[in-house]
Amino acid sequence: MYFIFEIAFSSNKNYIANLIRAYAEKVGIEAEIIQTKDKIVMIFNQDDEKLESFLLGMEDVLPASLFLGKGKHYFSEEKPSLLALSEVNLPVNIAPCPSCQKEMFDVSTRRFYYPFTSCNNCGSQHPFLTKYPYTRANTTMKFLVPCTACEKERTENSLRKDYPLISCIECGIGLRMLNRETEYMALNKGDYRNLFKVSAGAISTGKTVLMKTMHGYRKFFYPNRDADAIKKIKFTTQKLDIGLSKAPYNFADSGKDSVGLSTLLMASTAGFNEHLMLVEQEFNALLSIERPLLRVATKSDVMKRLYGSSALVKYPDDGMTMLLAAEAVKHGLEYLAYVECGSDEVADFLVDFDMPINTQKDTKLFINQDTKLFVSGERILYPAMVENEKNRVTVAHDLACVRVDGENIIDSFDVFDSVSTEEIYVLDTEEDFESGHNNEKLFEQYKASMLSVLAEHGKVGQKAIGVHFDGTLNFLYYNGKQVINAVPAIAFESDNLWEKISTLRDGSDRLVHNYKKAYPEVWERLDNLEGDMDIFEVTAITLGLEDESFEGISAEAVSFLGKGGLQIDTKVKDNRFDNYAFLTSIMSYQLGDVENNFMCYSIYESFGDYIGELVPQLCDKVESNIVVLVGETFANQSLYGRIQKTLGVKNPLMSKNFPIGKENAVHGALYL
Repeated sequence: MYFIFEIAFSSNKNYIANLIRAYAEKVGIEAEIIQTKDKIVMIFNQDDEKLESFLLGMEDVLPASLFLGKGKHYFSEEKPSLLALSEVNLPVNIAPCPSCQKEMFDVSTRRFYYPFTSCNNCGSQHPFLTKYPYTRANTTMKFLVPCTACEKERTENSLRKDYPLISCIECGIGLRMLNRETEYMALNKGDYRNLFKVSAGAISTGKTVLMKTMHGYRKFFYPNRDADAIKKIKFTTQKLDIGLSKAPYNFADSGKDSVGLSTLLMASTAGFNEHLMLVEQEFNALLSIERPLLRVATKSDVMKRLYGSSALVKYPDDGMTMLLAAEAVKHGLEYLAYVECGSDEVADFLVDFDMPINTQKDTKLFINQDTKLFVSGERILYPAMVENEKNRVTVAHDLACVRVDGENIIDSFDVFDSVSTEEIYVLDTEEDFESGHNNEKLFEQYKASMLSVLAEHGKVGQKAIGVHFDGTLNFLYYNGKQVINAVPAIAFESDNLWEKISTLRDGSDRLVHNYKKAYPEVWERLDNLEGDMDIFEVTAITLGLEDESFEGISAEAVSFLGKGGLQIDTKVKDNRFDNYAFLTSIMSYQLGDVENNFMCYSIYESFGDYIGELVPQLCDKVESNIVVLVGETFANQSLYGRIQKTLGVKNPLMSKNFPIGKENAVHGALYL
């Protein structure tokens, strides 16, 4: 008789299954761990006396994960027949697992306050990768020789057997802290701890700390415009014996005014309920081992003053940030803020290490009830293994899909050596890429994005209607062979904007005159636009938003708590989206003193109605009920909710294992 325990798992990543295998080996229980496309299955002998303690102990070694779902158990006379996923050794880029975190905060271990602590199935591995295959010789760690204790672990520790990046304070990466006059090197446990202690203390007094993390340089600061609030935190740098002199820069010089555009880093869970309006799914996602970026509504007065109605929020996501946050809490800080920047950013202190890293763009997550969608980014999702028989390399947005040892791997283009291929497909906007291949073909974003979704859901070759909404709104038709832009948006050009608006329809010239009189500064700004700007950037400028982007409009829409919006024009003729009609409608409401949050909410609701009206017509015309939605713009609560009402019956398909935004193109190009 077998005891079967299953956990839903909606990803092809294998770090959770491998953590379970390592734990089973550690406790000495016989178990067969199988990962399929939608679950992890554990098969035990029912009579194993270690079974109960294993299941209870698993709670302490398994992290929360975005991909984990509900579990169930049952008994069976026979082993279940399961189709296991193929596995390949790919470096992850997630937070440390519970076991590694325990080491980091245990003074008796060799990794006490060592920020590079990780194991085979967690931590920041990808930043150190230089090329495939993933071995120590192909990482920047190859220059460091493991100490005797680490070498022993590589043969005995179930979590770190043959681990390419094994290291500790004795043999690993050193840290240093600098200001203009002094350099401090961390050489032992006490030094490492003191470095993070001083960093957090400096931030608590209003200083800035530029820190090299495994995700690149981040400038950390205390995001409070009220100087009195800083004075209430009782801490002075003189109390710390670290040998650093007073920093030469003041807080204003180093980014205090960028609070609204920074990422809010919650140092502990204690302040979540006080400062943020979180649903359970958002809370669980922030604390998951994947540590995504999440836009959530603000709650406290101080947070509303700093960030407005919503903020991009993060929980500490790598060893550097986790240790800094731990010390920040001891200095009375519930949260910090950071901006991503370069190594030359001005700050009061610098915390650095002499090891090159390969950074990945952070991944934003969108949550609507039980639906989770990756909006954009690379971390968490890439590298990824995909199945495809074509001898083809694809390139898009600095990512490439390349065959390595018989497996197709999507990762940063820089980590692949030269490769032999019959053909190479390159995104048509990838201007800096030169392959030199005699069979190079260019492809368009919307075509690859739609095919990526169809491939994930096993629908390639079947007719489908698609909506690509990423700054520009286009309606697509896939005839089973190629993707056609069936209802393209009317092209938008931001230059000579007033001329285009004034000739749109009868009375438009009067609108321009009235708008110039009511909003002279905005009129002047719009009259002198330069560069290629999309409709959302121009709309944000029109509304006077601090964040002049799609993100800024989304953030403003979150603060509207009413129901039902205004009807904003989305089309003029032939059912095509007209950017100028859209902008004209917004200006008209603005002249009528409509509040910004109501306007922004209405924008997405109107888009939802327009899409919900046109898609069924297209489906009837081509006789297909397969609908694909793709593009970052769908990551908006108002729009997504409206789409569910208008198109929910058709169960629209969206990306699951890739971003709904542009980064899925490298996958979709395999099917062009």
